[in-house]
Amino acid sequence: MTLALSPDVSLSVRQEPDHRLSCPMGRTMIAYVRLLAVFLVLATNASAAEPTPGDAMLVDYFKSETAKLRDACLADINSLADWEAKRPELRRQLAEMLGLDPMPERTPLNAEVTDTTEVDDIMIERLHFESKPGLYVTANFYRPKLQDGPLPAVLYVCGHALVKKDGVSFGNKAGYHHHGAWYARNGYVCLTIDTLQLGEIEGIHHGTHRLGRWWWNSRGYSPAGVEAWNGIRALDYLQW
Repeated sequence: MTLALSPDVSLSVRQEPDHRLSCPMGRTMIAYVRLLAVFLVLATNASAAEPTPGDAMLVDYFKSETAKLRDACLADINSLADWEAKRPELRRQLAEMLGLDPMPERTPLNAEVTDTTEVDDIMIERLHFESKPGLYVTANFYRPKLQDGPLPAVLYVCGHALVKKDGVSFGNKAGYHHHGAWYARNGYVCLTIDTLQLGEIEGIHHGTHRLGRWWWNSRGYSPAGVEAWNGIRALDYLQW
């Protein structure tokens, strides 16, 4: 067979016999593909089906249990004295849920300012510290250029900004640069720290969200706990 590509160019193609159906392996593969297609259709229909009575019972059960937790929350606290008596245990429970019970050791921060930039009436320090040995937290520190004494401080933990150039991550703090600058221009100091997933040193935060790393839970690990600990050590830096 000849295919005409242009008035002066042609491509000759030799037709080969189709061996797929004459080969036993080929027939087996086609059967598997057809079976898989049927399975996918059935699975799709099943997932789109109405909830079963058992599903409805589970939904009702979880609604009931969460309502009990909601109604019991702080129900026995009616005074400041009640709160002060309960607070230590509630803090411990929160720390346990974050994987921070007992609290890790407050090891040396080994903080280092790597660069300082002057922009109009503010100073910006680029720095890093170790919240735990080998666990680096990258940050920007914004402060007024002129400072006569102690100033109110803000610890700013970033949201979901992704700032990269040529494959290099600048950390999500770079997406909130204007916020830190605003605080410095208005008489505050502001320490803006990167998060695990979107920092200069990119880690993994979404293990259970979309990566199936459910073993994190069985080992008592939560990235929320790491973020909380990084924030605690950032406060230590501000008081350093």
